[in-house]
Amino acid sequence: MKFTKYFMIVPLLCFCACSDDNDDQNNGIPADMVELKVDANEMNIVQGETRVVNIVSGNGEYIVTSANEEVVTAEIDGNKIKLTAVPGENNAQGVVYLKDKYYQRVKIQVNTAAEFDLKLKETSYTLYSNVEGEDEAMVEICTGNGGYSLEIEDENQCVEILGKDQLEDTEKFIVKGIGQGNAEIKVLDRKGKEAFVTLEVIAPKPILTDADEDVILMKTNQGKKQVEITSGNGEYKVLDAGDTKIIRLEIYGNKVTVYGKKAGETSFTLTDAKKQVSQSIRVKIAPDKRYAMNLGRDYAVWTHFAEMSGTGADALKAKNNNFKLKKMTWELTCRIDNTYWLQTFMGKEGYFILRGGDDGDQGVQGGNQWGVIDLVGTGDKLKLRTRHDVIKLGEWMHLALVVDCDVEQNDPQNKYKLYINGSKVDWGEIKENSLNFSEIDLCAGGDGGKISIGKAFDNVRFFGGAILEARIWSVCRTEDQLKTNAWNFVEENTEGLLGRWDFSAGAPVAYIEDGTNSDHELLMHVCKYDSFNNIEFPMDKFEEVPVVVPFK
Repeated sequence: MKFTKYFMIVPLLCFCACSDDNDDQNNGIPADMVELKVDANEMNIVQGETRVVNIVSGNGEYIVTSANEEVVTAEIDGNKIKLTAVPGENNAQGVVYLKDKYYQRVKIQVNTAAEFDLKLKETSYTLYSNVEGEDEAMVEICTGNGGYSLEIEDENQCVEILGKDQLEDTEKFIVKGIGQGNAEIKVLDRKGKEAFVTLEVIAPKPILTDADEDVILMKTNQGKKQVEITSGNGEYKVLDAGDTKIIRLEIYGNKVTVYGKKAGETSFTLTDAKKQVSQSIRVKIAPDKRYAMNLGRDYAVWTHFAEMSGTGADALKAKNNNFKLKKMTWELTCRIDNTYWLQTFMGKEGYFILRGGDDGDQGVQGGNQWGVIDLVGTGDKLKLRTRHDVIKLGEWMHLALVVDCDVEQNDPQNKYKLYINGSKVDWGEIKENSLNFSEIDLCAGGDGGKISIGKAFDNVRFFGGAILEARIWSVCRTEDQLKTNAWNFVEENTEGLLGRWDFSAGAPVAYIEDGTNSDHELLMHVCKYDSFNNIEFPMDKFEEVPVVVPFK
């Protein structure tokens, strides 16, 4: 029997493992290696002379090699490369290479000649004296023969030379404009070669205004004055805006409009395209009269806490739980001349509002014939009413509502305290108390969450009088605090003051500035009785108010 043998050849399979080592380790770059750099990658050298190139950074163990030793030789001296141009009859070029211990290499181009023409990178400059960044120019020698010196023609003494002592080594110097005029600088080398630099130095115009000599005086809180810039260099900007709680500035062309915000003194400065700075322009807002806004039945005002601005607005919002207040005080200094049905003193429509009583016809003068004040909450589920005749027509009064949501619902007399002229007024009638406010949300309610004076909902809830000042606090103010500050705000501790509006603008305005003297701001807008759109309150609707306290 014949057997046939078959052999199977199995190839050997090799498996290679992949490394996840760091790429830097794989490519062999040392962790401490720095880039090799020199301070000049091209050099002009007169034949027979030596110049130095400095090693700025590298890793030591330097080796320097000339690729053209018949043109230039090179040697290392510490961190210096000494280059010597070999004498010859013609201009010649050579290349020198520098290498460090990590085999990094840089190239230095060397141009040699028996004699170079003296050439400058630029030969004409326009400078502006006393303008940072525009008052200096670097003059650089491109080619020359060393032994440099300068001669200056400067009748107006308009320039100053810097770096003259290092000229031979650096082949450059700085010219600085210090005054109006023209100058010429002659650069010479040891071969008698010459090159010239011409200079025009312009002294920028100073910024002058028509208010430089006199203080800008405004006799109204929110008046405006225009300042004209009579001299300068264009592109005017505010450099220092002064106290932004007192003034606001707008610039258009060469006109600066100064808007007053509240009484006080401050100053501002301007700058221009040539970085000139104006002298301080002084502003004084000193009302010679105190005014009130007579809203009558034609005008109203409103604000919204969501519009609060300023650097401290976010922090204040966070501190007060997005303006959801456990404790609150509303204040309003006003005079009621006529009563109307449900006239809005101050509040948030459909949510929480202090208003006149509802007896009488809508929008008809003489409504609220009993002269009562109501505090009403959402859906009339809270409705508290004073006794009759708390409103004295034609007399100034200070209204204050102090709310403490931590007080129990069954004690509305202390949960919602009403003060008139600094004295507590009890609610004469608890008409409804089925709604317990655990907080007052200043951004909630009808009319988009606005807080209004003299307007709400159906456009017939007129104020019917004049307003002097309004304040909103996130604290419960005491009776003594209310009484002391009812007519004139003399409080020094304004902790909890969210908004304060003085309606003594005394000038046509579409809004009332916030007078909290803090890092937040909340405008009070002026509108007509039938719209929330901003409108300018006319001057003839302002009226003077007494100097002395008209109530006790």
